[in-house]
Amino acid sequence: MNSNQRITQKIIPYLYVLPAALIVLVFFISSSAFTFYASFTDWSGLNKLELIGITNYIELFKDGYFVQSLINTVIWVFAGLIIPVLIPLVLAILITKTRFTGTYKNIFYLPNAVSPTIGALIMTALLSNYGIPKILGMMGFESLDTYWLGIPYVNTLVMIGASVWQGIGVNLILLVVGLNNIPSEPVEAAQIDGASGFSLYSKVVFPLLKPTLVIVILMSIVNSFKTFDIIWLMTNGGPYRTSETLAVTMYKETFVNGNYGYGAAVATILSIIVLFISWFYLKKTFEGEEN
Repeated sequence: MNSNQRITQKIIPYLYVLPAALIVLVFFISSSAFTFYASFTDWSGLNKLELIGITNYIELFKDGYFVQSLINTVIWVFAGLIIPVLIPLVLAILITKTRFTGTYKNIFYLPNAVSPTIGALIMTALLSNYGIPKILGMMGFESLDTYWLGIPYVNTLVMIGASVWQGIGVNLILLVVGLNNIPSEPVEAAQIDGASGFSLYSKVVFPLLKPTLVIVILMSIVNSFKTFDIIWLMTNGGPYRTSETLAVTMYKETFVNGNYGYGAAVATILSIIVLFISWFYLKKTFEGEEN
């Protein structure tokens, strides 16, 4: 084999990934770079981009709506770390060794098969004045017979519950697969030594399940930050923009208010937070595995 053939063999594998690399370069990296540049401009989407330095970023932290959306985003993230991970984990443990594991997985995954738009519309109808609140009022709980989506902070918790209802299936399936892939020898050895119940899971099962838990937790964090459709459809960020998250604020400032430079600054802040938390979480996870 001559040198030209060897070079060709080395190049060919890279040609297979070249189209995907070009797509990422053109549609992701270039758009991210442009958004970052636009965040330093005064731009309505129609006029010429006018550089104004860090003015947009200064105005962000003076803006009460941005601070409110930041607080709401933090609430979504903390809820996303607990509810969409803890509930599927408990359910996965309960159904893994049953005869009807497949049936349970299909039942819990079914809401995920519905598009987020349809899911949001279903939950909005259920939570309307003629839905669940009305039924609770007829059962004697008159104080609950009100429009929950119109109450600040309560609507955020309600939407988190709706989001969990629709997204719980994916995490459940991942955790069931992870539990099924755990080798039986360490578990059996621990049981022989007397480990059982919570002690067995905390000292043996959960450490072996760590790779799957890392994926599930990271997915939950990222999904919490970019939650948009369910909030936009159920409350439109209201009342009085009290239920907005950073993703909703970014959309509203950009496409509703026409303030593209300001919206780009929100998008940049959101991206930096997501990248930093993801990097920090993965770094700590891998450091723990090395130790």
